[in-house]
Amino acid sequence: MRIFIIDDDKNLTDMLTSALLKDGHEVRSAMESSSALGLMESSDWDVVLLDIKLRGEDGFNVLRKIRVTHPEFIILMMTAFGKIDQAVESMKLGAFDFLEKPFSLSFLRIKLGKIQSHLSLKMQNGILRQELENKKWRLVGHHPRIQEVREQIAKYAKFDSPVLILGESGTGKEVAARLIVNQSSRRDEPFIVVNCGAIPEHLMESMFFGHEKGSFTGAHALQKGKFELANGGTIFLDEIGELPLNLQSKLLRIIESGEFERIGGTRNLKTQVRILSATNRNLEHLVRKGTFRADLYYRLHVLVIEMPALRERIEDIPILVEYLLQQLSVELHRTLVAEKNLLPSLQRLEWPGNIRELKNILERLAVMSEDGVIREKDFFLAQWKKPSLELMEEKKNIDFKKEIEEREKNMILNALDKAKGNHTMAARFLGMKRTTLQYHLKKMDLKKGKNLFKG
Repeated sequence: MRIFIIDDDKNLTDMLTSALLKDGHEVRSAMESSSALGLMESSDWDVVLLDIKLRGEDGFNVLRKIRVTHPEFIILMMTAFGKIDQAVESMKLGAFDFLEKPFSLSFLRIKLGKIQSHLSLKMQNGILRQELENKKWRLVGHHPRIQEVREQIAKYAKFDSPVLILGESGTGKEVAARLIVNQSSRRDEPFIVVNCGAIPEHLMESMFFGHEKGSFTGAHALQKGKFELANGGTIFLDEIGELPLNLQSKLLRIIESGEFERIGGTRNLKTQVRILSATNRNLEHLVRKGTFRADLYYRLHVLVIEMPALRERIEDIPILVEYLLQQLSVELHRTLVAEKNLLPSLQRLEWPGNIRELKNILERLAVMSEDGVIREKDFFLAQWKKPSLELMEEKKNIDFKKEIEEREKNMILNALDKAKGNHTMAARFLGMKRTTLQYHLKKMDLKKGKNLFKG
């Protein structure tokens, strides 16, 4: 480990430095807080051994400063015999542990061993989080259409040509884009996502190309645009069919020459980016209507991927359900499984919202389930007299998502009412963790308005 010692007792510092170096650690020391804080800037440290009593400055103040500038450092406080209250105070301020002077080297090694275990676990958790993040961007399924998309992604990732990803909403167009990047030579460079349908038209040019300070009211500082920020990497233009005509010509220029100007700027800037784009609209139809430039369409339409709708690969639903429930188990802190007879029912639906709709409904059902099992009877809602697909045909006017959302809301409200607003007790009534309940309360606040629930 890399250990930094801050103590104004030179004899102790020299003894600790010598012993820790023999143990194979990298060690540095300082006797004053000012020099110590300066030396810390030159390198990263795993552990800081910090004495509470220093000449010139209280060790607590040094601790506070380190927690602000280097919150990742593990701080082990050293305190004089009988000053346990000081040690407790240091722990409250963010110290990892403390040593009561005088201490033996064997005792210090025990403490450092615990810290090493802590660091190893922290690293493993970081790796696990990265693995979970990577798993979010997977194309799940065995259907030949998905196999074809995987092959196209592997092939197109080797080149820098533009890729146009077509498909209905919820089919996984962004997943395909991220997989192209992850398999390309630009994987470690910037990846910028721009949703062209979510940006107000009057802000689009500034968002794309940036602006100079003072170029318009409110432009208080120079702002780099998305293309400048993506330099050397990849930009993904989602919902490209929503791009207004006046920006299409500027996008064409940047594709062909890599040149652009910030709003209010007087000089050409250059950027080198790979462009991926996606749309659920028929661009050829937009070209015929005159709302999308033909020359831009042909520049984007070099390599094409067509994402299949879920109804076209219905046999992939069982593996998709298993995969999505694994994700939701992590997000909701619950173990979730699907009842076997649920799967055939799911395979007989149309799924106009595709995989996104499937995940949203599974999440609602996961909240409704008291034991983590997603059942067919819950899927078709208890208040429906006939839990069958025929009933869904008879009642086409039913808003299925709204029905489930309302039932979820009513269950939570009833539990809160029964628990008199106590979240812990309400969560117990619902058979879930308190954190899971609060997660869904927060989501409902965002959907229904602030301060819907208290407690």
